[in-house]
Amino acid sequence: MALNPVQGGDERRPIARSGRIRRCSVRHVSILTGDPASVQVDCLLGGIDHPLPLGTMDEARPICNACTARSVWREDED
Repeated sequence: MALNPVQGGDERRPIARSGRIRRCSVRHVSILTGDPASVQVDCLLGGIDHPLPLGTMDEARPICNACTARSVWREDED
C-alpha cells in the first residue's frame, strides 16, 4: 500500500524534546486541542477509574523517570 507524502508546513513542525522518558505500560497521553495544542499525561497505575494527572510531557518526565513500580516498565527498558 502506497502512502501519500505529508505536506509539511509550520503547523507540522516537531515538538522540541527536553530529555528521555522511560517507556511505561500505564501512562496515558491525551492530545488537547487548542491554540497551541498541548499534551496531558496521566498515570493509570492506580486504575483507570483513578487517573493521576501528571501535567505536560515535560512536567511528567521527572515523575515517570523516578517511578519505582517494577511491574509497569516495558521489557525493553532497563
